[in-house]
Amino acid sequence: MQPRFSRLIASTFVTLAILVALEIATSALLPALGWREYRLAFNVVIILFMALKVSTPFLPWFVLSLQFVHAAFSMEGWALGTLVGILVSLLASYLKEFLQFSSAITTMITVQIFQLVWYLLTVSVICLKLGSFENFGLLFGNAFPSTFLLSILSPFIFKLLDRVWAVEFEVGRSGVEI
Repeated sequence: MQPRFSRLIASTFVTLAILVALEIATSALLPALGWREYRLAFNVVIILFMALKVSTPFLPWFVLSLQFVHAAFSMEGWALGTLVGILVSLLASYLKEFLQFSSAITTMITVQIFQLVWYLLTVSVICLKLGSFENFGLLFGNAFPSTFLLSILSPFIFKLLDRVWAVEFEVGRSGVEI
């Protein structure tokens, strides 16, 4: 199925609006609940959804736009997130034919694995830039707790994004082509 360009633009803006709403909610709610050390990176889950379920040559541009919006709410730079997002998206696109999203558990496990790969790459690049891998465990460990919560929330986020992107659930089909 190939939606029209207007559908593509509309889905992109709705996805960006969802990201902004999630970023605002976590920026306001989590510190109020006393969780100041960790951030929920919904951008990672959204990029994983797009890489796993939406087949499009525009994926790098989507990753860039999502990372650019995320950077407004985070201390992370958009460039590092875009680089890692594209690398993880490439890996996901190679593996998506082997992955099934038939249950919430499989979605959670898949998202958890890809988040760990995401943070492994991110921390590796940061350590390379610093010229030392002394703080690798500390940096990786700081990202680890929030990945579990995001993995638990991922089936709900995927279901919401399935509607936004009008992903069809056909047997043997991993996503919608744009």
